[in-house]
Order: sequence, then structure tokens, then C-alpha cells
Amino acid sequence: MKQKTHLKYADIITITGISERTFRYRMADLKIKYKNSPDLLFKKGHSWRIHVSLINEFNNKHTNKN
Repeated sequence: MKQKTHLKYADIITITGISERTFRYRMADLKIKYKNSPDLLFKKGHSWRIHVSLINEFNNKHTNKN
């Protein structure tokens, strides 16, 4: 079976558990950061295609201290 190399919005949301708003904020940063790398981040139609290596960019940036 062939592995996915690029993920869609819904895939990112289910894997990371982030909200829509957080996704939009992270995408705003990533669009600037990976502007010159169309193989990692590109828009097809109305949806973004995000390479699986960028999944760590969507994880929580802050952790709670107990």
C-alpha cells in the first residue's frame, strides 16, 4: 500500500487535535517560512497540501507545567 506524502486540512486536524483557528494561525506562519519550497507546502484548488515532514509544526508549542 502506498503511503500518503501530503496531508489535507482534515488529516492534520485529526492527527494533531488542534482547532481550526490554531490551524489557520500556524498556516499563516508556514506560508511565509516555506514560501520557496513548493514540494513541502502548496495549495491545490482551495485546500492546502502539507508534507508529512511538517506535521511537527502543528503540534502544541506550549506545554502545561503541573
